[in-house]
Amino acid sequence: IERCLQLLRDGGRLGIILPEGIFGNPSDRYIWEYISSVASITGVVSLSQETFQPSTHTKTSVLFLKKTTERPKSIFMAIANSVGHNKNGKPVYKIDKYSNGKMLDDDLPIIAKKFNSYKNNNKSLSDHLGFNVSYDELNDHIFIPEYYNPEIRKELETLKNSGKYDLVSIGELIDKGVLQVRRGNEIGSQFYGTGEVPFVRTSDIVNWEIKSDPIKAVSDDVYQEYKVSQDVQQKDILFVNDGTFLIGRTAMITKLDMKIIIQSHVRKIRVIDTNFINPYYLFYLLNSKIVRKQIDSKTFVQATISTIGNRLREIVLPISSNKNEIKKITSEIQDIIERKAILREKSVKIIEESI
Repeated sequence: IERCLQLLRDGGRLGIILPEGIFGNPSDRYIWEYISSVASITGVVSLSQETFQPSTHTKTSVLFLKKTTERPKSIFMAIANSVGHNKNGKPVYKIDKYSNGKMLDDDLPIIAKKFNSYKNNNKSLSDHLGFNVSYDELNDHIFIPEYYNPEIRKELETLKNSGKYDLVSIGELIDKGVLQVRRGNEIGSQFYGTGEVPFVRTSDIVNWEIKSDPIKAVSDDVYQEYKVSQDVQQKDILFVNDGTFLIGRTAMITKLDMKIIIQSHVRKIRVIDTNFINPYYLFYLLNSKIVRKQIDSKTFVQATISTIGNRLREIVLPISSNKNEIKKITSEIQDIIERKAILREKSVKIIEESI
């Protein structure tokens, strides 16, 4: 990046494709401090995972710079969900009555037009194929377009303005003592297969349940070493915090899961103040569409692994102001969790009693 900027004349422009991790990793903030000292950022376009597949699955973004110390009021951003081909490199076409299946499903030409229009007119844009973010809105040198997705912001604003929901972040609930969030532990692969105590990893959280792998089970001695620090209780919620394509998966601790060890990539969320929010209703909210969208937008790639990190605190929960609705949803979620636990218990019993 430095060399490219050196080669530019004053006022020259640069477009460069970079791994997306650079745009949000805390350890790379110094890069943005340097860039800001010699150039202005005019645009960032997030490319889909398929862009350079099948050669590489690295998630990338395009950074546009201008060699000038004059900082624009805002930055153009866009999110390309489709780039005209799939992960195997084969063309993907739009399927609608207008294109008749002959038009490539490619967001980039649309984004290019919006970028040019924005540069010429400097008008405000507000959808994922083109939107502007003011420098004042930038949070801690984060330049990942998904993080600022205007469509998610609009949806949250609509919920708030409806008067039917109170919007509160997980961070606020932690600070108020309503929630407690703790991470698990890494015990070391040398202990795998030494006993029958489940070691719950990110891949073991499936369909709201814990599907532990007996091959990774550990001894009772290892369990006793971590038992107090892990402090697992019924109705605790396990949340996958790190791991590509798994982030946001949840499971609730039942009586069948009391003797487990939780991996460090999993967060244990506990409701401390049940008068403020019921654990089952919180579980529902964590799996709701609007929360899932936020989780995806705040998940960054760091090296070879994706993580939501401490940005979990930024997730906004839309809590219904209708107590009857909360009661109904809580009852339904509780019934599902309890039924799943009963079925698991039956299946375990059948296996234990088998020949």
